[in-house]
Amino acid sequence: MKLSFRVALLALLMNSGIAYSAPEIGETANIRGLLLSAINSRDGKAEAWLVGPMAQKLKNDTKAPTYTKVKASVTTVQVIRPGCKRLRIVFSMPTHRMMTVKGTREPFSMFYELNLCQDGQPPQVSPVGLGEDK
Repeated sequence: MKLSFRVALLALLMNSGIAYSAPEIGETANIRGLLLSAINSRDGKAEAWLVGPMAQKLKNDTKAPTYTKVKASVTTVQVIRPGCKRLRIVFSMPTHRMMTVKGTREPFSMFYELNLCQDGQPPQVSPVGLGEDK
């Protein structure tokens, strides 16, 4: 009796659309928007599947198959001042393995860091967080 209850419960969960999986992430062609999302998020993170010309350029340059997905992940490295952060953006292709200089195949990944404020300017230019009126 217990087994059939579990089977029925599992069937109900599967048919209801409730799943035990990682949350899905959206798509974007707008890296600037993703960076600003990370600045404004509570945990300092944002991620999306990259689409559009930038994703296509990365796939072309790495000779990845056309169906390969490019993931963009942004994390906060440091808070410079309120509203301004040092961000790290990682572009990766989890399913595309590239040959390394050591002769092994590894998933493609590259990153860079930049300083950015909520107004889209670098801290040296931006009045964000300084308490000054614009």
